[in-house]
Amino acid sequence: MAKKKVIPLRSVEWFGRQDIYGFIYRSWVKNRGVPQDQFDGRPVIGICNTWSELTPCNTHFRVIAEHVKAGVLEAGGFPLEFPVMSLGETLLRPTAMLYRNLASMDVEESIRGNPLDGTVLLVGCDKTTPALLMGAASVDLPAIAVSGGPMLSGKYRGTDIGSGTNVWSMSEDLRAGKITLDEFHEAESCMHRSHGHCMTMGTASTMACVTEALGLMVPGGASPPAAYADRLRAGVESGRAAVALARQGLTPERIMTAKAFENAVRVLLAIGGSTNGVVHLTAMAGRLGLAIKPEGVAIGDGLQPAPDKAAWAAMAVQQRVALISGGGRGIGRAIGSSSSVPAPPERTSRAGRRSAGEDEVQGLGEDGRRRGRVARAGEHPEPVRDAPALQVGGRRGGEAPAEPPNEAKRDLARRIVEEGHGGRLTYEPVEVGARFAGRLPRNPRAWAPVPSTRRSARRSRTGAARCWCWRAPARGRRGC
Repeated sequence: MAKKKVIPLRSVEWFGRQDIYGFIYRSWVKNRGVPQDQFDGRPVIGICNTWSELTPCNTHFRVIAEHVKAGVLEAGGFPLEFPVMSLGETLLRPTAMLYRNLASMDVEESIRGNPLDGTVLLVGCDKTTPALLMGAASVDLPAIAVSGGPMLSGKYRGTDIGSGTNVWSMSEDLRAGKITLDEFHEAESCMHRSHGHCMTMGTASTMACVTEALGLMVPGGASPPAAYADRLRAGVESGRAAVALARQGLTPERIMTAKAFENAVRVLLAIGGSTNGVVHLTAMAGRLGLAIKPEGVAIGDGLQPAPDKAAWAAMAVQQRVALISGGGRGIGRAIGSSSSVPAPPERTSRAGRRSAGEDEVQGLGEDGRRRGRVARAGEHPEPVRDAPALQVGGRRGGEAPAEPPNEAKRDLARRIVEEGHGGRLTYEPVEVGARFAGRLPRNPRAWAPVPSTRRSARRSRTGAARCWCWRAPARGRRGC
């Protein structure tokens, strides 16, 4: 029997050293009660948390992080939680989009500079998902995302009200004198009555769905509302999966392939998602050296619009996904027969999947049950047998568009890509003034990551030699 290939863990370069630096690394971490056996060479999994009270969509992430830690510990890993810049769409001025790339740089350097073998990305509010995925893709260490989930649909005096969509109508009713100021304030509390991000199919839910389609989320992890127990179970499963990813060395570059992005665009069109998804997918692909071309957006041909587009557009996220047979797991399978990309073959046994060379990620569990499996790139989740034809269409908001949404979305996506909006937002620095002053490089390759496992001296942008710990080598020393 062939031996399994052992993937070297980069955290050993910190915690496995038996010298003064190993003493420093271990001793300072022990100050919170970490026992010695946590440094025995097990995978160190970082939990990248975007919790912030300035990001209302992500205020429940501390609870999710605790469940992720439980999953990591169950699978034999060592979890370490760390914060990164959080972008709150509703409070941040002038726009959270201005800081998406800055947040991705924070994520990238936090992962690269610390003793991590894998990362669990806690994503939620609109720009946090692409920012964290872009940063993780640039470092290219094993990573998996956990979405915070949508909030429960709003209820106001027997009527469903949705995030964003009814903000405008309530505001106009107040201006027209149809409702009082007290009723206006009452509606505010009724619209957002639980933890989670917007419950309509806005950017947050759209990016969660396409992340699952890319293969960077456990199957079914995009749709459960934040208030459901399924959301916490997804956190546990993701923690287990992160340990398995680190042990296998399965990085985002191997998962987020061109075929995976093709699947993501198909899912984006199928769910009637936000057109912002095209901008973010373009930027995420750019971090991996891939390009979403205008002709690639046409892969949504063949998807049938829903007969009642207005009703579809008014539904909350959990209602939309529930109507698709099999939930989030069934979306990929349902659209597989109506696209140019062939649907995957039926899978019968675990042994058959291994013989076919499928990348399978398992956590603990000797009973044969799957524990947080991550679908391989270009693969749909578990097939849904005897599922009815998928009926999709509409877009978020009040009234449905007069024309089928797929054509409108493709036209807008093609215009975005042709005009280069997505490309300009992919790599360029956030400091616009500095960019035009010529102080920061515009070449994407200038920001290429340096392999984090190198201990030899490297050179900074100014050309000065610096060692791994960023101290200038003294008297001919090679550094630390």
